Amino acid sequence: IDSAKIAESGLSKREYEVLNGIASGLSNKEIGEQLFLSESTIKTHVSNLFIKLDAKRRTQAIQKAKAMQLI
Repeated sequence: IDSAKIAESGLSKREYEVLNGIASGLSNKEIGEQLFLSESTIKTHVSNLFIKLDAKRRTQAIQKAKAMQLI
């Protein structure tokens, strides 16, 4: 995992935490409970991740993040 690439990708710290939750197979609700955020807030972060990673689905976001060595 390259921390410089994480910064370069434009992901915020919180978006990166959400990305790790997605990669762990957690639902939005489970990620929210883990990070003490509402499910609605998690959905917003997921949407932002999709835009920044140019992904349409959670699995595609994970694949792109792995290819970019973010996770």
